[in-house]
Amino acid sequence: MHRRQWLAVTMLVAGASLLIAASFASAGTSSTALKKGGIFRYGNVGASVQVDPQLAYVTTAWSLEYATAAKLYNYPDKKGPAGSKLIPEVASKFTVSKNGRVYTFTIRKGFKFSDGSKVTAKNFKRAIDRTANHDLASPGAPFITDPSGTNIVGAKRVNDGKATSVSGVIAKGNKLIIRLTKADGTFMAKITMPFFQATSLKLPLTKEVVNVTKTNLPSAGPYYMTRNDPDRLTQLRKNPNYKKGPGRMRPHNLAGVDVTWNLNEQTAFNQTIANQLDEGPLPAAEVTGVKNKYGLNRSRFWSMPVNCTGYLPMNTSRSLFKGNLNLRKAVNLVVDRKSYVAQAGPYAGQPWTHLFNPGVPGWRNVTVYKQNVAQAKKLAKGHFKSGKINVGYRTNSATNIAQSQIVRRDLIRLGFKAGNINMKGFSGADLYDAMGKKNTDLDMGTNMGWCSDYPDPYDWINILLYGGGIQAENNVNYSYFNDPKWNRKMQAAAKLVGPKRLQVYGQLDLDIMKQAAPMAVERTYNNRYIFSNRVNPKSLVYQGIYQDWDWASLALK
Repeated sequence: MHRRQWLAVTMLVAGASLLIAASFASAGTSSTALKKGGIFRYGNVGASVQVDPQLAYVTTAWSLEYATAAKLYNYPDKKGPAGSKLIPEVASKFTVSKNGRVYTFTIRKGFKFSDGSKVTAKNFKRAIDRTANHDLASPGAPFITDPSGTNIVGAKRVNDGKATSVSGVIAKGNKLIIRLTKADGTFMAKITMPFFQATSLKLPLTKEVVNVTKTNLPSAGPYYMTRNDPDRLTQLRKNPNYKKGPGRMRPHNLAGVDVTWNLNEQTAFNQTIANQLDEGPLPAAEVTGVKNKYGLNRSRFWSMPVNCTGYLPMNTSRSLFKGNLNLRKAVNLVVDRKSYVAQAGPYAGQPWTHLFNPGVPGWRNVTVYKQNVAQAKKLAKGHFKSGKINVGYRTNSATNIAQSQIVRRDLIRLGFKAGNINMKGFSGADLYDAMGKKNTDLDMGTNMGWCSDYPDPYDWINILLYGGGIQAENNVNYSYFNDPKWNRKMQAAAKLVGPKRLQVYGQLDLDIMKQAAPMAVERTYNNRYIFSNRVNPKSLVYQGIYQDWDWASLALK
């Protein structure tokens, strides 16, 4: 799933500014009496994720990045609201010009990459240059090239392939200077995303790092990646050069983390129960049993809310849904959201009908669509075009497969012939890659979702639906929605601040779903976890920003 629980930081957006803590002294989770050492063994049922820091962009990938990255400012290893206040990390401080367009960061001494090289301002410029690079096609580029949001001077020119260095970013001694085309109150939230972490100059400017060894992907956080065999094994080990000092107060209890990919869901669950894995998948059919045995949020079974929304994007760039509002609305009316969510079992979330879940600033408790098969069929009549539809779905769990079959059943109810529905399976995050390619042959995706990158409704409406942000690869506007009328409304909303901003975005969310229907929203999410008996529950820190467990804080018994 693409992206991050933001309820605790809604107040930050209301003032269009960020609350920055004064120091990093209290950042670390207390590790008193926690065991040091040991390898945490994590089993995943899906395909592996991208690990290149400028390309990694699904929730599991950002868990890896949170453990390995060193950023200008970061979120502390703390639970609840305390974990959502930005605090200085590699930067000791920053200043902002009177016009709000120039940020100057002072880089601390003492941070080192895992290969021993020193972290300097140039490493952050490298991160921005790579993120903007046209050939690398980073999904982080829209966050720094947006004329309606954060737009770093020269970033768009690099993203268009006309340059390779972002002119508005200057590394001079221990100063990193970033110039924006206009003031943007959300800039600090964006520049702390993992895309913009200290990046080794060893990383090629235009090519993705895929196969990792101990030396070709240095990082400056508590851990670094020593191995990445795609779809098989990813390993993290302690950064030997991460020593306690100013900005370097994060815990690192484990000796390392081993992530094994493409496991069988039931087998990996059994291995977790038997303590052969320390965290593994939790099949829907097993949820009630583990809850009865271990309790909820006490020792081995945990369910945590996440600021994520699940939806079915309808590809408006392809013939079937292009200019076909009636069919898109019909899909929204025919889908059986209750049955769809039920496939995931207890504690998994609830049916939902619009983008903004309760964790998004400006959300409203409104049901946009109620299932009405008769009305859906009436709307769809005469709008099936060729009658054929390609539907992408995820094959990595029984839940995903069952949910895709619910969607298939509903499409047949709507009027599609069973033989004309082509269900195409993808392992894990591979579906996002397929839907993110501009000329994809997929008309719709199932089992897809979006989680917040930072606490602002812009990250939902403008990032997912603004037509000006569509790129050839790593695109996240999976509906390929590009309507001038709605583009203008999104741009206008982006200029607002305070309560008015949230009010307008909240209404825009409902209006787009009702009047344009580029997707069929299905559900909200809880993440459910099962741990081995080796994991010390006192060490568990649920990082609300990254919506997963903080591996740097975790300890074994």
